[in-house]
Amino acid sequence: MRRIKKGGFTEKFLSYLSETLKNLVELSLTIIFDPRRLTKGFSLYSYPSLSKSQREKLIQKRIYSLRERGYIKETEKGWELTSKGRIELIKIILWKKLENEKWDGKWRLIIFDIPEMSRKDRDFLRRELKWIGFVELQKSVWIFHYDMEKEIMALLKLWKLEFRGDIRFLVVEKITGEEELKKYFNLK
Repeated sequence: MRRIKKGGFTEKFLSYLSETLKNLVELSLTIIFDPRRLTKGFSLYSYPSLSKSQREKLIQKRIYSLRERGYIKETEKGWELTSKGRIELIKIILWKKLENEKWDGKWRLIIFDIPEMSRKDRDFLRRELKWIGFVELQKSVWIFHYDMEKEIMALLKLWKLEFRGDIRFLVVEKITGEEELKKYFNLK
């Protein structure tokens, strides 16, 4: 799965959309928006060297690119985020949460048991946990220093409505080898 470029149009577009949907992690609902109106809200295209019509053409091209890459789709009601777009939107919400979060001294563990017949789901979960910044302690046991339960569950719902397997979230105050983890996560 191709990652979006931090600071690129897709990230800025989805980031601005996430700002308008403050704290909306339950993204199983349909999000309808007008991309032309939305792009006027952020100053990505305030290039003084381009005329208004050139800027509009550039925006159209970028919106077409978002559609071609599967982040948005046009429907009878208007433009909607696809499940791929909602997954990326949650990731942007995660980026912002991680930038502003302070460690409370507690560790968050995720343990899971996902059957072999759902290998694709298991691989998706591992890939996303690694992308977020979790560290694998053992097979199917991952650790992080911030609470990400709601966001991870929203990602899983968007990935697959009927996610098979058992996933548990634990909050741990002390763990052996903690100093190594603090060093890894750059915690004091």
